[in-house]
Amino acid sequence: MTEEHLFPDDGMALDFDDFSNLLLAEGAEQSPSYLHGGLCGIYAGAGPVTAEDCLAAASQALELGLHGDLAESSLTLADVSRRAMQDESFTFQLLLPDDDCEMDQRVRALGDWCRGFLAAYALVVSEERAGLGEETSEVLRDVAAIAQAGHDEDADEEAAEGDYFELTEYLRFACLNLFMSRLAELEDAESVTGPSGYPS
Repeated sequence: MTEEHLFPDDGMALDFDDFSNLLLAEGAEQSPSYLHGGLCGIYAGAGPVTAEDCLAAASQALELGLHGDLAESSLTLADVSRRAMQDESFTFQLLLPDDDCEMDQRVRALGDWCRGFLAAYALVVSEERAGLGEETSEVLRDVAAIAQAGHDEDADEEAAEGDYFELTEYLRFACLNLFMSRLAELEDAESVTGPSGYPS
């Protein structure tokens, strides 16, 4: 699934292969899915911060040096991803290889997305923060488990496609749920303190 599916009318789309080429040009070996997972992990943990702040935090969490065209395209991806996560039509999708790619490549990219997400989420969320309850912890454990998933070459192709689809859908909505939970936390905090930060 490409960025075109993240926000189809945006007009600024780059697909998985485009990002792969940009990363290679910068000498980075990471997958585009790893980068996208990192961006989504920042948003899920911090809420709808600016694309610039999200990209800076994700770059730190993932230890990525982003320059030139890669930095510009990554900023676009961060902006498009945030708006897709806020879209009530649930247009948000993970940045993964196209469905005509080999299943092994797609599963590896799915694991990369999970690892990027977890690294970035951990940067902005501490265990002590109020609201990181058992449900959130369970989701993070699931994401960590999916990060270790592999592809069984002997598995039935149709069954493998079904399993892959279920995992991507689970991650998509898990990410959205964490993001919306963070939004609710921020709204609750503002209702107590007021927009100025002082008690209402």
